[in-house]
Formats: sequence, structure tokens, C-alpha cells
Amino acid sequence: MAFELILPFFPEPLQALILDPAVADVCINGSSGVYVERQGVMAKVEGLTMPPDHLNAAIEQIARVLGQDITEQDPILDTRLPNGSRVAAVYPPCSPGGATVTIRKFNHWFSTDQLAEMGSLPAPVRDQIVSAILDRRNVLISGGTGSGKSTLLNALIAHIPATDRLVVIEKPMELEIKNDNAVRLEAVDALPGRTAKTVAHLVAAALRHRPDRIIVGEVRDESAYDMLQAMNTGHSGSMTTTHADSALLALHRISDLALSAHANLDHGFVRSQTADAIHYVVQVSPS
Repeated sequence: MAFELILPFFPEPLQALILDPAVADVCINGSSGVYVERQGVMAKVEGLTMPPDHLNAAIEQIARVLGQDITEQDPILDTRLPNGSRVAAVYPPCSPGGATVTIRKFNHWFSTDQLAEMGSLPAPVRDQIVSAILDRRNVLISGGTGSGKSTLLNALIAHIPATDRLVVIEKPMELEIKNDNAVRLEAVDALPGRTAKTVAHLVAAALRHRPDRIIVGEVRDESAYDMLQAMNTGHSGSMTTTHADSALLALHRISDLALSAHANLDHGFVRSQTADAIHYVVQVSPS
């Protein structure tokens, strides 16, 4: 089990929370307390803290186990476990209240049928989106942090015909892709001797690998421009997600991100490209 890589560095009460299938996120706010999310509700775990020196040592050991490093000179860690769970940490001096750790767990991926049975995805909406995917319509999923965007995207990808070649781009890689003809690409940060490769770099590179559809786990930078161009030039049926509080704001966000790609882009042109490229926006809200 992937969590065994990090469990030894935490006290038993924290280990129990990490292993608890009902817990989606474990957040350690320095030495001030531990918070967990269950079924979309965040609550403090009373009486549970980690001394600063123990927490710092745990973060450093976790980083090494996962092939990375975190120091005062390089104080941000963003990595993942083999099961797709994410481990993020911010170290002093960027986190003056003490080192901060967030473990976002991926315990289980759901199918669209399961989401419908759970009441998370109304059956008529599911049927319409699946039909859109089969008709090669481009789909944008939007919502807030922890709303279930990635869960829905993963479920919808399963409906893509096996005959289609996918290029899936993420940072970090977390989706469970079962399509045989799928190329997985992951954006990476700069390291000594290695330049950063962003999602924007990988979207541009994906066009050279003959994709039928491009899947971007989340658009959060100028990669929106390349994504729009791909959707409008022969790669229909592509999908991505973005952070937004409404479907309309999601379209505005994609346009604004695309505008940041080039200084001379015309606002009206980018809005037109967005309107042509995005056929469906699915807004996800936490229950």
C-alpha cells in the first residue's frame, strides 16, 4: 500500500487518520493543529499536534523517500504517492507559523454509474455528457477545491472509445487511465540540472504525438491557449478542468488564462476561440 511509504514518519493517531477511508484530506497546520476533511466537511482534530522539530524531520524524510528534497532554500514540496495521493508541504521561511503539510488522498475512483447511484451525478446529466463525449464534443469541468472535478473527469474518460488515442497531461499525475492507447505526460518543476516543463509545454508537445483527444487534468496557466487551439483544430472530444465558482466564470477564467500566453493577443479573439472550443461546461459543487 502506498501510504506505508510515509506512515513511519507520523505518530499513530495521524497514521490512523491517513489510513481512514472516510478521510479525504489530512492537513497539518504547523504546530497549531491538525484538520481533516470527511464528506466535504473540514474539522479540527482536537488534541492532536506534532512538535515542530518532529514535523520538519517527517517532511524531510518523506521528500527523500519520494526522490525529492525540501530545505529553507527550496521550501516547497509537491509530490505524489504511487496510488495517486498527493503530498504537499511548505517549509519555513515561506510558512512562518511552522511547516505545513497537506495529504490529499485518492482512496477510490468511481464510475459514472456509481456517481449516479450515489446521487452525485443525476442520471439525465450523466447521459447527456456521455452522449457529448461520444459525439466528440469538448467538455470543461469546473468547480472549487475538493468539489470532485478530478473524480468526474476520471469517470468520464472511461467512456472514450478504445479506438481513440489519448494524450493525458497532468501536474501531478493522478488519474486512473485504463485506455490502452494513452500517453501519460507529467509537468515537472525545475531541479538542479533540469529545466521546468510546464503543462503549457506539454500541451504544445502533445500535438506532435498524433492524439485524437487531449486530456488536461487541470488548466491553471497559459496552457489554456494551446488547449483552445487544439480543441479548435482537429482534436475535438478533449476534456479538462479548471477552478471556478460557476460555469460562466469558468469560461472567463479559461479566456483570461489563454490571454496570458502572448502579450499581443486580442481579447475578442480569445473570447471567440473559447466560445468555439468549449461545447459543454459541467459545474461541480460540493454536497
